[in-house]
Amino acid sequence: MKKSIALLLSASLAFGTAPAALAAQTKFTLTTDVSAQTALADKYSSIVALFPSEGAVDLAAVKAAYEADFQADVKLVNEEIDALISQSLELAIAGDLSAGQAKQAIDKGLQWYFYNKITNHVRYEAIPLLEKGDKAGATAALEKGIELYASVLAPTAMKRDDYYKDTATPVMTEDTLATAVEGLRKAAADGDLLQYSIYRQMFDKTLIKVFHLATLKYAKTAPAAAEAKAKVEMTEGFFFFKPIYGSLSGGSKADADAVLEAFGSGDKTKLNEAAVKQHYAAMFNGKIGGYATRVLKDELPVEAKYAAAVEHAMEGNMFLAAMEVLIKEKLGEKVYATAVSHAEQYLQAVLKKDLAAANEHVVAYLKIVAQLDGVVFAIGSNELTVDGKTVTVDAASYVNPQTNRTLVPTRFIAEAIGAAVDYAAETQTVTIVKAGQTIELKLGSDVVVKDGVAQETKLEQTVVANAEGRSFIPLRAVAELFGNNVFYSKGEVVITE
Repeated sequence: MKKSIALLLSASLAFGTAPAALAAQTKFTLTTDVSAQTALADKYSSIVALFPSEGAVDLAAVKAAYEADFQADVKLVNEEIDALISQSLELAIAGDLSAGQAKQAIDKGLQWYFYNKITNHVRYEAIPLLEKGDKAGATAALEKGIELYASVLAPTAMKRDDYYKDTATPVMTEDTLATAVEGLRKAAADGDLLQYSIYRQMFDKTLIKVFHLATLKYAKTAPAAAEAKAKVEMTEGFFFFKPIYGSLSGGSKADADAVLEAFGSGDKTKLNEAAVKQHYAAMFNGKIGGYATRVLKDELPVEAKYAAAVEHAMEGNMFLAAMEVLIKEKLGEKVYATAVSHAEQYLQAVLKKDLAAANEHVVAYLKIVAQLDGVVFAIGSNELTVDGKTVTVDAASYVNPQTNRTLVPTRFIAEAIGAAVDYAAETQTVTIVKAGQTIELKLGSDVVVKDGVAQETKLEQTVVANAEGRSFIPLRAVAELFGNNVFYSKGEVVITE
């Protein structure tokens, strides 16, 4: 097995040209001892090799090897990984899972474990050392993570790139990861925490992209496969999704749960490629919108939070890069390139502390993302775009001249973001239900009742009704009440998960 790697590429963003400050190219010699990581990766290769391409598998030997070589550390890193691998092996030994399913549980379950190990080295060990000015210690921690990536996860990235290379949407995750590795190495050597954080986002989110693309592959092939093969591929998809479930559930937990349930069901009729892609669009949409809100509202306006704003702008941009295949398939390569251009200009604006430009460019690319999942409309228009489809409504949004607040029709906006709405005329109360949460609003009142409890935080203005009896709420309430992200630029509004 290869003992080390030299990934020396110019430090450009995965989706375009990097800021000049990041574009340096440096070569340097590292002397970190990564023998423990190499030995662990060799054990991974050995246990996967216990599953021959033909013939019977000694599952008891596989279980013994796992328990001897991995179980203790897997439990320390993530007990859930051990529970799922151990359960899969027990079920396979009992004949309730096939050897093929057991192989995927071991192989992809351990890749999940290695992803966690890599994160521990690259983030949780290296960054505190950089913060203390310990460049040598940070470099040593980084190199341990890089060795594990090179030995275990780089082949998975290569496999994903090979799968997509002859399609209409080729990807280059391996090249992007190589760029990220070189950027991390230089930043660690220089003791530059900001650059390190930027490249760590490139590295981590591209690994998320790799796992995402793997699940897309099996969402496509498993439903059409013979039953036995379908079960193996669904097991593989399940264990590829688990490493990124925690991150993407932050974009939309309901959609993350839906993907996990589909792959985990073992029933290929419950797995639908189009549905999985839509769920991913919602999850990525939520992550991008969440980081944009964080940057624009909480971080960029505060001098002390500048570094966090830059890192989180990059993080949001890398989630856009993770959507590459989804956007190109639905909207085309030119539209993706336009989104990337705005993302680059957004990051540049954040680097320059230009809040207005940052908002303008992030809204421009969120409008594109919203064509897959999200709501876009112009103030005063009765047309809205919901998940890329134009819908005409009988009540347009408007600006209340007395309060200078943008008001939107309650029913349509709520339904557009997946909520159910009811109106009780006798009490003039609007009830909105989403994700098990019930919100009650009353005409003429600014009080919000959540799950039967009046909230201390009130609406920016009272709920009003027009002459036709349509109720309207302040636009900002959409974000505050339903957890969505709301953006405004040049008379247009974008709502994401």
